[in-house]
Amino acid sequence: MLKQQMEYGAVFAKVMAMYGKMLKDEDWRRLCECKSVSEICAIMRSHKGWSKVMSEIPPTPTTKMLEMAVHRMVYEDYEKLYKFLQIEDKKYLRFFLYRAEYDFILEALKEKSSVSPLPKTLELTDYMKKNSSVDIDALEHSRYFTEILNAVKDSIYYKPLAGLKLNPETGKPSYWEAGVALENAYYKAIFSYLSRQYKGIGREKLKDTLGLEADLINITGIIRIQRSFRSSLDEADGLLIPITYHLKPELINALLEAKSEAETLDILRRSPFGKHLEGADTGRIESIFYNSMEKFCRKLLRTAGADVSVPQAYLVLKELECKKLSRVIEAVSVGVDPKNVI
Repeated sequence: MLKQQMEYGAVFAKVMAMYGKMLKDEDWRRLCECKSVSEICAIMRSHKGWSKVMSEIPPTPTTKMLEMAVHRMVYEDYEKLYKFLQIEDKKYLRFFLYRAEYDFILEALKEKSSVSPLPKTLELTDYMKKNSSVDIDALEHSRYFTEILNAVKDSIYYKPLAGLKLNPETGKPSYWEAGVALENAYYKAIFSYLSRQYKGIGREKLKDTLGLEADLINITGIIRIQRSFRSSLDEADGLLIPITYHLKPELINALLEAKSEAETLDILRRSPFGKHLEGADTGRIESIFYNSMEKFCRKLLRTAGADVSVPQAYLVLKELECKKLSRVIEAVSVGVDPKNVI
């Protein structure tokens, strides 16, 4: 036990060192004042947490190239932490790789543009490509759904994808239905592993993090359906993650039966989830998820002991930081005030 605690202590120290290099409020203020992508690059090149990744791309990268470098940072940090962990925790953190596979499968399901963009696989490290249960190269070059299925045949995503109804015109399933199927497969698999197989320490904190994540995804999903797809309310049960943590069936039913988005938000504010709406821009549904997960994970890093929930919390925060930075880059590139997207 003492040896295990010492090993976790080393991981904790590594995480906190990486956490200290994340962007601070002053950095975000400066980034939001930028008038061009070049100005963003200049700030990032001088930042201790981003200088290395910025040194690996041209001095004046395209917006797409910069965004890909930003996303790659999450995978590089994952790889650094993965090598520090014990065997049992490495098995658990493989699900971070499965989550990346989910994103790449969805990318492959999109209609291919006649203009050849930079391949999304440039975001991945060689280590992640080598250890993925998906044939990343085959997935990248796939043109037909049968080729996608063949590329993912050894992953947790094969069965749910293979069971989807295909559009006879495109030969592919609905992009939305595929996204739901992949998301469901991921959360079912990771919760099942935590409940039945994980033997490391910190299981309950891992469940708390994943449980909040799943609950918030379902809540934002319900709001999105209320806002834009009210005709799909009767099918909502099939569109939500079949994993709930503190989100009780009674509350889900009340939210789905609300007559309007305003009523949905009012029900939420009066529920235990009301605190997650505080400070969130309900006009931007995703901000409910982003703000809540950031607060939760920062608190976890301040209060948690030395266990695998610490690197998990850091990776969630790093992923949120990269998504936020990507939104700033995109906003600046099209002349929109970045303050409106963060």
